[in-house]
Amino acid sequence: MKKTLITTSGLIVICLMIFLWLGNKDSMQPLEGCESNTELSVYCDFMNPEDLALTPDDKFLIIAEFGGMAPLVEMTSGKLSFFNLKEKTKINANISFGNNEWGSKDCSRSSDVPFGPHGIDVIQRDDGRFQLAMVSHHPKESIEMFELIENNGWMLEWKGCIDVDGQYYFNDVSLDTAGNFYATHMFDSDFSLIRALWNVFAKSDTGFVVKWNTDDSFENLGFTSGSFPNGIALDQKNNNLIVNYNLGDKSILFNLATEEPLGVFEYNSPDNVIIKDGYAWIANHDHTVAESLGCGEMITCPLPFSINKLSLLDFSLINSYKFESKNMGIGTVGLPHEGSLWIGSYKSDRLAEASLSISE
Repeated sequence: MKKTLITTSGLIVICLMIFLWLGNKDSMQPLEGCESNTELSVYCDFMNPEDLALTPDDKFLIIAEFGGMAPLVEMTSGKLSFFNLKEKTKINANISFGNNEWGSKDCSRSSDVPFGPHGIDVIQRDDGRFQLAMVSHHPKESIEMFELIENNGWMLEWKGCIDVDGQYYFNDVSLDTAGNFYATHMFDSDFSLIRALWNVFAKSDTGFVVKWNTDDSFENLGFTSGSFPNGIALDQKNNNLIVNYNLGDKSILFNLATEEPLGVFEYNSPDNVIIKDGYAWIANHDHTVAESLGCGEMITCPLPFSINKLSLLDFSLINSYKFESKNMGIGTVGLPHEGSLWIGSYKSDRLAEASLSISE
């Protein structure tokens, strides 16, 4: 009886969400032009700048321009780019192909095939070199490895890949200094939009964190199971791991030694997380799933979001930066740097900059 009631209630919720979506999809107007306002300065001509990282000299953003991810949007290719923080200009990434040094021995990639970037991470390795890891959805599921090299400007040299097609469906990745990584397996690759809508209500486990080791072995970390694992960040200094659960409406700080939570931050729909300046910075969506479905075919979907600053010790909230986002897409990442908060989006043709002096 209980299971029947849960199923019936869930179906009612899904029907209500679809009804609200049908009512909202024509009310949201597409953005025109590329105008900044008092809340956000915007820089256009991007394709869904979903995730961000800083170059080692702190002078450029590395941007993952997101093509798409089923079942939420059509799966297409994307690209990597740089953004000059002083000149406020975009530069397409110069990518060369080297030997497969940092991936699986049996993984290869043609230079003629475009990438499908999603989550990215940069680390300085134990050998002093700078490594970039990237989740790629195109043409198949993989983690791509690059060396970040400064040579009269930053460039990327491909250093290998890990093929996970048919095995995992990753969202984000976080490296350690030895070249191992942790990645969030969201859900099975055949996960449907209806099941996603159902899980907004049910919040059942759909995925978990996977650790890949440089001996080419995988570990499924069962203690991290949850509803749509999304953003991830390794705090290697404290041997802790932050995992965002997008449909679970919470973020958890795990101790990797004990496999126990050190803190839980409950907030609607967390997306990416960045560790910087001794804090965790988490992007959260301040809108409903029905509202996001109303974005439809819009290039840029202006819906509200927050960037929340949390303690790395107990995950307590330090500060919250809330944005109405009238001239920007849905915020998926917030990267603080020199008094600014740089914001990317999975549904936008623009990058945004906000002042860290403005908070709740």
